[in-house]
Amino acid sequence: MHTVVDGPQGFANSVPALWEVTHPGFALLRLHGRNAETWNVKGARDSSERFNYDYDDAELDELAQRVRRLAAQAAATHVVFNNNMQDQGQRNAAALAQFLRG
Repeated sequence: MHTVVDGPQGFANSVPALWEVTHPGFALLRLHGRNAETWNVKGARDSSERFNYDYDDAELDELAQRVRRLAAQAAATHVVFNNNMQDQGQRNAAALAQFLRG
């Protein structure tokens, strides 16, 4: 099963963002944030420094549209926020849920 990954592009360790469903029963989206400056940060004390990114409303609206397209192709769709500086993931998840409700 393919996992769709949203994260910085252009690095050797970037995962290309291929917005495709490969199993009709399940779609998985991992949102790492888009902070290219910290993607490969050296000497970080913890992962929250690397994934320090707060999606703005325009990005969350765009993601909601993409999630809807994935969800139309799979029986279950899961979205996991991996931006984990303080409460970024929780706030972004709540905002995305609002966008998905329309």
